Amino acid sequence: MKKLVLSILLLSFLPLNVLPKPLIYYNLPQANKSKPATDWKEYISKTGNFAVLLPPGQPVEESTPQIRVRLDQGPRTYGVARLDGFKFAETAQKTVDGAADDFLNTSEGRLVDKKVLAIGGYPGASIKFQTAEPPGTTEARFFLVGRYMYAVIAFTRNGSSEDEANKFLNSFRLLNNKV
Repeated sequence: MKKLVLSILLLSFLPLNVLPKPLIYYNLPQANKSKPATDWKEYISKTGNFAVLLPPGQPVEESTPQIRVRLDQGPRTYGVARLDGFKFAETAQKTVDGAADDFLNTSEGRLVDKKVLAIGGYPGASIKFQTAEPPGTTEARFFLVGRYMYAVIAFTRNGSSEDEANKFLNSFRLLNNKV
């Protein structure tokens, strides 16, 4: 049931699929707030304990009790979800990998890249894949922070630059590293 809830929440951002690929380890530093991208503003969710840069537009935040923030920008969609009530595996890394794999297994795309990463000392996983319908590229990063799973998702339609998606993904940070 908890796996189903996680999949439904994540699919509310994008419906996608992938095939497994070897893992590479990366450690992501917390985002640098000092130089935001041009015209982008930092969106802060105190309830969700995170901040992220977003392009101009009106993001929609839902608290149900999961925290979800979404911004549709024409050829791009950005989203962050703070999830609770999912299945924990034997280790924190396996829990994050399982969440990423569940998201991949419910999509209809082709895997481009998969990495193991961390943020603020917390384990994470990153997946990047392409889809035929809608045609484009999705990159999603999952982080396990205490009892919460954060999913940071960017979708870019074909023919659009992925640079802005990378700005968004790289800007994600936790407001408080202690949970």
